[in-house]
Amino acid sequence: MSEQEKNDKGLKDMFKQVYDVWEKSAADQLEKFTRSQAFLTALAQNVEHTLNVSQRVKDITQTTLGMMNLPTRQDIEHLSKQLRALRNAVAEINEKLDAMDTKPAPAKTKAPSKKAAKTSKRKATS
Repeated sequence: MSEQEKNDKGLKDMFKQVYDVWEKSAADQLEKFTRSQAFLTALAQNVEHTLNVSQRVKDITQTTLGMMNLPTRQDIEHLSKQLRALRNAVAEINEKLDAMDTKPAPAKTKAPSKKAAKTSKRKATS
């Protein structure tokens, strides 16, 4: 190993040691800060404001779409649910109809005609 390579390796090791010390110190400070009440309060406020803005955007979008007579995501989801329910009902009905088609039909007995009924009454009374 040449003298230059030894110096480079020594320099790299020194920078690594300095970096490791800095990282440990920064990590400790960052951990203390992120556990502080000030940070947690600011974070909670940030989340609350983000949710409020998100809700306002949603409300404005729904209002705008309504004014333009266009469906919202909720409208489309509702219609999709109704369509699925209708498809399921039609499928059920088709299954029942198919089951009825595969069953043998009961033998139909022909009802006696009126003339035959009168003739049999006459024979019975005679």
